[in-house]
Amino acid sequence: MRTHQSRIAWFPFALIIVGAALLARRFHVAWAGWPALFWLLVIAWGSVKLYNGFVWRSRGRIVWGVIWVVVGGMFLLGAVDELFLSPGIVVGGIFLACGAGLIAAFARNVRDWHLAVPGVLCLLVSGAVLSTETGWLSERAVVPVVSTWWPAGLILFGAALLVHALAGRGEGVSAPPASSSPTPHPR
Repeated sequence: MRTHQSRIAWFPFALIIVGAALLARRFHVAWAGWPALFWLLVIAWGSVKLYNGFVWRSRGRIVWGVIWVVVGGMFLLGAVDELFLSPGIVVGGIFLACGAGLIAAFARNVRDWHLAVPGVLCLLVSGAVLSTETGWLSERAVVPVVSTWWPAGLILFGAALLVHALAGRGEGVSAPPASSSPTPHPR
C-alpha cells in the first residue's frame, strides 16, 4: 500500500519561472533568451531537489540538488554573458558543484563524515583548475603538484570509506531481551 507523501512538485516552479520570463520580455525589463530560461529551470529544479533532500534526509537528493543549482548557475551566467565558459571553467565548476554537494550532505548529517573527504578533494581540484583558468596561479606551478599528488586523494578517500565501513559493523541492532515470564494474551 502506498502512503501519501507531501512533496513539492517541480511543475509549479517551472510555470512561475516561464510566466515571469515572458512578462519580463513583454515589458522589456530583462530578457536573456531561452537558454537563460532553461538554466533558471535547472536551478529551480535543483532547488526543489535540495529542499526535498533536507526534508526527507536524503543525501543523494542533497548532493544532486546542489550540483544542479551550481551547474545551472554557472551556465546561466554564461548565457547572460557574465561569465566566459572556457572548458577549464566548466571543468572547475563541475568539480566545485560536486564538492559543494558532498559537503552539503555531510553538513546535513555529520555521521556521513566520509563524504567530506571527496568533497574537500573536489573543492581543492576545483580551486586549482579555476585559479589557473583565471590566471591567479600559473599552470606550470599547479600541474606538477596535481599530477604528483592525485593518488593521495584516492588513498584518503579509500581510507575514509574503510574506516566508515569498519565503524559501522559495531553499531548493529540487537534483538530485544527475552522475557522469562509469558506475556498474557488479550481477549
